[in-house]
Amino acid sequence: MKKAAVYNRWLASLGGGEQVSFSFAEVLRDLGYKTDLITHSKVDLAAAEKKLDVDLHGINLRYLPQMSSNGVSKYTEEYDVFINTSQLDYFRNRSKNGILSIYFPEQIHISAYEYLKRAIIIPCLKSFFVYPLEYENFAVDQYVKGEIHKGLKNESVVHFSTPVKSFKLKFFTGVASASHIDQIKFKVDSKNPPDFKKKICQHDNTATFNFDLKEATHHVEIVGTLVQEKQDDIALIEVTIPSFRFKTYQVFKNLFPKWELKLHGIHEVIKKSNIESYRGIITNSGFTKKWVHKYWLMDSRVLYPPVNTENFTASKAKKNIISHVGRFFVSGHNKKQSELIDSFIKLITEHSIDDWELHLVGSVNPGQRNHDYFDQCVDAAKGYPIVFHQNASFEELKNLLGKSKIYWHATGLNENENEKPGLFEHFGITTVEAMASGCVPVVINAGGQPEIVNDTNGVLFNNATELIAKTNTLISNPVTLKEKSQKALMTSQKFSRKIFKTEFANIIEGK
Repeated sequence: MKKAAVYNRWLASLGGGEQVSFSFAEVLRDLGYKTDLITHSKVDLAAAEKKLDVDLHGINLRYLPQMSSNGVSKYTEEYDVFINTSQLDYFRNRSKNGILSIYFPEQIHISAYEYLKRAIIIPCLKSFFVYPLEYENFAVDQYVKGEIHKGLKNESVVHFSTPVKSFKLKFFTGVASASHIDQIKFKVDSKNPPDFKKKICQHDNTATFNFDLKEATHHVEIVGTLVQEKQDDIALIEVTIPSFRFKTYQVFKNLFPKWELKLHGIHEVIKKSNIESYRGIITNSGFTKKWVHKYWLMDSRVLYPPVNTENFTASKAKKNIISHVGRFFVSGHNKKQSELIDSFIKLITEHSIDDWELHLVGSVNPGQRNHDYFDQCVDAAKGYPIVFHQNASFEELKNLLGKSKIYWHATGLNENENEKPGLFEHFGITTVEAMASGCVPVVINAGGQPEIVNDTNGVLFNNATELIAKTNTLISNPVTLKEKSQKALMTSQKFSRKIFKTEFANIIEGK
């Protein structure tokens, strides 16, 4: 039997890009390939199937040790078909039939400063600092009284940037009782660790564990029977390493938060020869295809991401709701929730609209800067009919979109597409989901959005002033609103999973 693999370093995040990775694997399995999904961090398959509505039976999960992008290259030669869907991982392909799936390309020709940063500065910082590199299999971060609470799951893991012998883990325990704290157990390198010192503080309900190992380790596993009904009942709140290199890292993190983020990412110098080793390049939109050609002078084939359009339905009892879906974060192509809040407030005050609501759906990305941004949005919305759904389930999302009349999307607002195209929406899965729910999309006329929305099935705007004015016009014309809703429903079917699977199978078979 022929073997195939789909690689994605970020598979555990279970986002839109990861849904595409799972869908690639489904097609390969159905074509008769023995299929592996390759990643580095633990993936909750049950959660993936539930959240992304994918069927992973007969697909094997293969875990590689944490390694650089180029280190993955040698594993590709084991497969007849190898699909690289991992953002920023442009390693050389050695399989017979390698395909590179691009959400948005990085530049090959970079400035001397950018080369210096990627090739020398960041690697040197990574080698000098000692710090927690990755938190694997934790619940969604909660921001509580100035602290980040990482809720525990069974088999949560803290990975260190370099092997360490001594470290301290501090937990919030809800109730600082012995029976509660005894649920927290550990393994180091899959073995029970030597004795540790434990300190319990009844005043703030915390428990601190000090480890002093005989041999250095790259990671510590937190295992045991934890409280699953309320995962934030036990949460990791602090990791400390008694080292000058860790203390220096802490200072660096506070002074240069943007640079600190780069220590956790894969941002290597890209070799065009690595990209040319793949038989073909798949892009998620014409917008991305354009920038692949501009950056790499290479052609690519557009394959729109699969959208579970059949899972979304329009409610018969639509309400006066404008909805928006997107995580809250401040870097990269952030979703501009702050600007949407400002626009909605102007919409209802300047046009005397008193019976509409704005609903914002999305989790908050880890990091204090992102939580601060969320708090600023909440503060700005106080006193207005604006509702936040921070950790909505799929059912909540589906019901909200189903009863909403309008969907807003503004990623890239006030940005220059020619200078920073990466700040724009590359495609827009949530826009299609909203259209499949009967929402009329009012979206920015930039990035991949115009490939989905036009003047027949929705509304395009270029700035906040147009967003407000065109939305008001739409609200004032219920007949037009209903007509566009029906057109949006029809258009959404062009991006169904069925069409995606047919087109991807043709690509694999060389059609």
